[in-house]
Amino acid sequence: MALCKWYGYPDFFITITCNPKWPEVKRFLKDSTIKAEDWPDILCRLFKRKLDSLIKDFKDSKYFGEINAVVYTVEFQKRGLPHAYICLFMKVDHKLPTIDHIDPFISAEIPDKKEDPELYSLVTDYMIHGSCGNANLNCPCMVDKRCSKNFPKKFTPHTTIDSNGFPVYRRRDSGHTFIKSGVRLDNRNVVPYNKRLLKRYQAHINVEWCNQAGSVKYLFKYINKGPDMATAVVSGDTSSTIKEKPKDEIKEYYDCRYISACEASWRIFSNEVHYRYPAVMRLPFHLPGQQNVVYGADGDIDNVLSKPSVASSIFMQWMKLNETNEDARKLTYVEFPSKFVWILKDRCWQVHKLYQCVGRIHSVSPALGEPYFLRILLNKVKGPRSFEEIRTVNGQLFPTFRDACYAMGLLDDDNEYVEAIKEASFEGHAGYLRALFATLLLSNTLSWPEFVWENTWKYLADDIVYRCQKETNISGLVLPEHQIKNLTQVNKKGKVTSERKEVVKNRTKGNVALPVDTSDHTGCSSSVNKVKGKRAANVQKKLNRRNKIAKTAKKHSEHPLDPEFFHFDRKGDYRLRLPAEVARRAGLSLDLHPLKVQNMVGVVEVYDVKLELNELKPRYALDGWRKFMTDNNLRFGDMLHFT
Repeated sequence: MALCKWYGYPDFFITITCNPKWPEVKRFLKDSTIKAEDWPDILCRLFKRKLDSLIKDFKDSKYFGEINAVVYTVEFQKRGLPHAYICLFMKVDHKLPTIDHIDPFISAEIPDKKEDPELYSLVTDYMIHGSCGNANLNCPCMVDKRCSKNFPKKFTPHTTIDSNGFPVYRRRDSGHTFIKSGVRLDNRNVVPYNKRLLKRYQAHINVEWCNQAGSVKYLFKYINKGPDMATAVVSGDTSSTIKEKPKDEIKEYYDCRYISACEASWRIFSNEVHYRYPAVMRLPFHLPGQQNVVYGADGDIDNVLSKPSVASSIFMQWMKLNETNEDARKLTYVEFPSKFVWILKDRCWQVHKLYQCVGRIHSVSPALGEPYFLRILLNKVKGPRSFEEIRTVNGQLFPTFRDACYAMGLLDDDNEYVEAIKEASFEGHAGYLRALFATLLLSNTLSWPEFVWENTWKYLADDIVYRCQKETNISGLVLPEHQIKNLTQVNKKGKVTSERKEVVKNRTKGNVALPVDTSDHTGCSSSVNKVKGKRAANVQKKLNRRNKIAKTAKKHSEHPLDPEFFHFDRKGDYRLRLPAEVARRAGLSLDLHPLKVQNMVGVVEVYDVKLELNELKPRYALDGWRKFMTDNNLRFGDMLHFT
C-alpha cells in the first residue's frame, strides 16, 4: 500500500498461468510417456523464466508504456501449476486517461479466423471461459446453479465503467463463435486479454484495467490473501473391543496446509513468492532514549550501552544527516529513502545512485499517545535535526508532540481521527473500520462524533451495497444514501444493537445523535456485522463502572456538575475541562494547550486537567477536583456560567 500512496492506483491487473503445453515442455518430453504435471521442477524453472521475461518486457520493452512500480504474488493451483497476480503502476504520461483508450490494450472478443488465424487459435485455446451454466451444471465455477464469474457476459458495443468502478469491456455481436464440448460459445465467454502478450507467451493471460478506487482494496487483498486453509480431524479406532481412552480434542485437530510438488520445488529453488519494484523500506522511529538495542544473552549491559551503535539508529542518523546535508533538510522522513540509502555496515545514510526505494513509517495505534503524535509530525516536518525541532512550530518549542500537533492544526475538529480512519481504509476492510469507529466512541476521545461520522461514513459503508447485492442476488442493486447510512449501523436482524444505542447516546455532544434506522431490511440483514455477546458484556461493564463513579460524584457534590466539564479519557482517567476564561479571571497559569469544546452556547476554550480519584471508593472521587478548585479560588458558579 506504500506504493499505492506514492504512485497512485495501479493501472493494470494481470494474471498469468503456467501452460503445460508450452513448446519447451513438449520438446523436453517428446521421448517420454510421463505427463508434464509430473515434472514440477521443469514447470517451475520454465514458469520462472517466463515470469522474469514478462516483468522485463514491462520495464524495458514498455509493452503498456513506462511504469513506476510492479508487484506480483505467485500462487499454486490445486493440481499444482503455478500462476502469478501482477499489478502495474504506470507513469502519469502513460496512464489511460479515459475508457476510450482501453480497447487498444485489452480485448474481450474472438478474432476473425481468416484475418489472424494464430490469434484465433490462441484465444479459443486459452481465453475461453466455459462451457458453464445450463450446458454444464458440474462446472467448477457453478454456485447455486449460477456461474460465480458471471459468465456469459452481455453484448456491449462500447467499453464502459459500471457503478462499482469496474470496466465493462466491449463485446460486439460480431458472429464469431467457437464450439467447445459441443456448446457454441461467442464473445460473451471471452476472458479479457492483450493480443501482444498472448502471442508472445501462449498461455492464459488475463489483463484487466483497474485504475479505479473501488478496485484497489480487492486487488491488494487478492494478491496477498495467502493459501487456502482447512481444519482437519484425525479420528482414532472406534472398535468396541479396544478400551476407550480419553479424547484430547486439541491434539486431534491440526492446523495444516497442503503443499503441492510445484510449490515445494518453487521454494527449494528459492524463487520469489512476493515481488516488489521498487523496494519498500520500513522506517522505524522512537521517542527520545527509547530506541531498540540488540545484545546477546551473556552481554554486559554497561558494555552494550557504551557502544557507539546504540545511538546510531536509523531514525537518529536521519536527524544527524540533516545537520550537514542541505538536500536532506528538504525531505520528510517518509520521503527520505527516495534519495538516500541506509548502509547497514557503516550505520549511516548515503545518497543512492543505482536503485529506487519507497519509505513507509511503522503504523502506530492512537492508544499509545505520544508515539502516535510523533508519527503524525514525521509525515509533515521536513529536515529536523533533533527531537526539539520536531516539537517546534513557528519558532515556539512545545513540551509534547501532541501539543505540537495542535499548534500545527493537525488535531483540531477531530481531524486526527478522520485522518486515522481514512489511512486505515487503504488497508482495512469496512468491517474493521466500523469496529475502529466504535472503539473511538467507547474511548470517549471524540469531541464531535457527528463530525467524524459525516466525514468517514462512506469508508465505513464501503461494503454495504456489495453485501446486499450478494444477499439478494441482484447485481445492479442501488440503495439511496440514507439507506446505506442506516444499514451501516444495524445488525443482521435489521435493528440497532442496544450497546450501540447506549454508546451513541452517551458519546455524542450537543444532543446530536447518529441516525438510527427504522426501516425494513428484509433480504439485506446479513450485510452488517453482529456484535458478539461477550464484547457487548464488556462494553456494558465499562459503561456501568463509569456511570457509577459519575453518579457518586454528583451525589456528593455541593453543586450539580455539567457533563460538559467532566469526562473520562481513553485511559479511564477522570478529567476536568476548565474553561479558559475562568482560569484567566482567577489569574491561574496552566502549562497546557487550550482545547476547543462545543457546548450549548457555542465553542469555548477549555483546559483539560487530569483529576485523581479512587475507583474503589467512588464517594472520594471529588476530592481531587475539590482541592484543585479550592487551591485556585475557583467557584462552580463561574463554571456553570459557561454551560
